[in-house]
Amino acid sequence: MVPTRVTRPSPSERAAAHLGNQQWERARDIYRKMLRQDPANAAAMNGLGVLALERRDETAALRLFRRAVAVRPTFFEAHLNLARVLHHGNQLYEALAAAQTAAALRPDAPEIHRLLHTIYSSGGRPDLALPAIRRAHALDPDHPASLPSLVGVKRSSCDWSDFDQEDDRLRDLAATGHRLNPFTLLYTRADQAEQQACALVWAGAFELPHEQSFPSRPARSGDRLRLGYLSGDFHDHATSYLTAELFELHDRSRFEVYGYSYGPRDDTPIQARIRASFDHFRDLESFSSRDAAKAIHADQIDILIDLKGYTDRARPQILAYRSAPIQVNYLGFPGTMGASFVDYLIADPVTAPPGTEAYCTERLVRLPDGFQPNDSRRAAVGPVPPRDALGLPSAGFVFCALHAAYKITPAIFDIWMRLVQATPGSVIWLLGMNALQEDNLRREALARGVSDDRIVFAPRVPHAEHLARLQAADLMLDTLPVGAFTTASDALWAGLPLLTCLGTTAAGRGGASLVQAAGLPELVTDSLADYEQEAMQLARDPKRLQNLRDRLRQNRSTAPLFDIPRFVRQLEDAYLAMTPRP
Repeated sequence: MVPTRVTRPSPSERAAAHLGNQQWERARDIYRKMLRQDPANAAAMNGLGVLALERRDETAALRLFRRAVAVRPTFFEAHLNLARVLHHGNQLYEALAAAQTAAALRPDAPEIHRLLHTIYSSGGRPDLALPAIRRAHALDPDHPASLPSLVGVKRSSCDWSDFDQEDDRLRDLAATGHRLNPFTLLYTRADQAEQQACALVWAGAFELPHEQSFPSRPARSGDRLRLGYLSGDFHDHATSYLTAELFELHDRSRFEVYGYSYGPRDDTPIQARIRASFDHFRDLESFSSRDAAKAIHADQIDILIDLKGYTDRARPQILAYRSAPIQVNYLGFPGTMGASFVDYLIADPVTAPPGTEAYCTERLVRLPDGFQPNDSRRAAVGPVPPRDALGLPSAGFVFCALHAAYKITPAIFDIWMRLVQATPGSVIWLLGMNALQEDNLRREALARGVSDDRIVFAPRVPHAEHLARLQAADLMLDTLPVGAFTTASDALWAGLPLLTCLGTTAAGRGGASLVQAAGLPELVTDSLADYEQEAMQLARDPKRLQNLRDRLRQNRSTAPLFDIPRFVRQLEDAYLAMTPRP
């Protein structure tokens, strides 16, 4: 009998196995040995590049991937990795070139089409992102990111083909235990129970064994509490425009305030202001999740407040290491994170009404007058630009809905089109995100019997210009199931009334919270039928609408929404309640 020959794994295979088991040092030793034996070994370069990414050393990774493709131009994985690193560094043209090379080498690899979709989306080209993700979905329909990515790019371009069916399929995926980013369910018909179940599954992948967490300690007593705010949005982003004065106004006799940033440096005035608002500012962008958590732990933070949740480029892995005794989910994500390592969720009585506790893994803390800070030092609202300079008719009613495109649904658009049809000379003013979105919405308007010249698209402009132009509209209309948040507070700050409808989840109740905090509770409706009727009545009653505008301007000095010192004291009281004092 001839003995069976056992094939010994190659060094490259052994190193790859160690990579898969997260045995980084063993894999590194093998790759380095391979490279010593053969300085032109592209597989070793690629492997070391992957290990560099684990350390978040993108500079080293980029150098290694470039060397690998130079040595072996047909090396698909190295081109793919190179494209990913370039994309993460926002080098979109180079990333696209590397990705297209990889696609030419292996056109039936779904991962390259998923990456092309991401690159095109980052570059504002949904017209190219959509066919790329459709190709990826066709090649690998069971991939967990496939359908969510497809639906995401369709929603961002207002492509509503198969809208209800895709909504149902996303909810079915979540219901059967597939990992979906909980943000995806926000813009579906999912209820609070579905959203919580989705969050639990998503968070499960971040949970760590107890021994991997940092040593726990109680929050300090007697001294100033150390607050740490963690975000990737401390740059020219809506979060910064909301929170800058919050950080500045914290009572330094009771709190020492740290900022932890893992976002980009854009050297804008708002970023400079944010950096200066903290007692200590740490840039963690290049840190691994464990190293970031280690830095936070070393600062002996008492309460770590995560401002991202599960929004774009969030890093919940940092929280998983338990670098602070108390960790909080606040502001960025309207819902539970479903994670054992997050202790509190800060909301208010509108966004989290009685009964919400059942759908949150965190303990709920409700601020009495509203959940959202607003910066009283934000740009002063300038003079109203002439309507014709904005592309608006000089006369006629302007319904305003300057929302992100993914928030617009066929049901909401139906209402808007009926309002335009019933209001002679009126237009609907929308935010122009991209050419595909604009073309799709014009087509949808025509299908509903509304001439496409009744839709006006507003381009993106600097924040101060945006606040000024909002005054040219007559009424802001909210969306569902995801409503307005910063968009709403911008409108109210500019003196533009916002009509909203109370949703069934926190994502659909932000506008209601803000309108009530601005002192205009009558602009909160309980159903879409009431929302449509109220919008119609306001469009036909200029005297009542003017009264609302006057009240809104008067409330600028008294309403809770605009009283940032009052808000800060309430938030600080909440922090103190989380850490009982002796």
